[in-house]
Amino acid sequence: MWAAEWNEVVFTDESRICLQHHDDRIRVWRHRGERMLNSGVMHCHTGPALGIMVWGGIGYHSRTPLVRIDGTLNSQRYISEVLEPVVLPYFQGLATAIFQQDNTHPHVTRIVQRFLLNHQI
Repeated sequence: MWAAEWNEVVFTDESRICLQHHDDRIRVWRHRGERMLNSGVMHCHTGPALGIMVWGGIGYHSRTPLVRIDGTLNSQRYISEVLEPVVLPYFQGLATAIFQQDNTHPHVTRIVQRFLLNHQI
């Protein structure tokens, strides 16, 4: 029964890719007593890091095109650069699909929720 439900979900998200160095989002697993060992300490770069942000979606049998996001994504840009040109055409071929996104600010604003409701997504 779960397989039939998961076939209908389209997962979407944005991701920032750092082009120069890590962006301080490294996860380290340490055992008790290893907190300050030199082997687990990394020097950080504090200046601005060049990178790109992309948005994409995957479903059980297909995927959306990858969208490059220049600058900061707000709700109006989310509608005009992602939802209208990519999500609407993608969902036309999927009659009963479920659009899954996270709760970042551009996704949950009233204008975006109204857009999704008006387009029956």
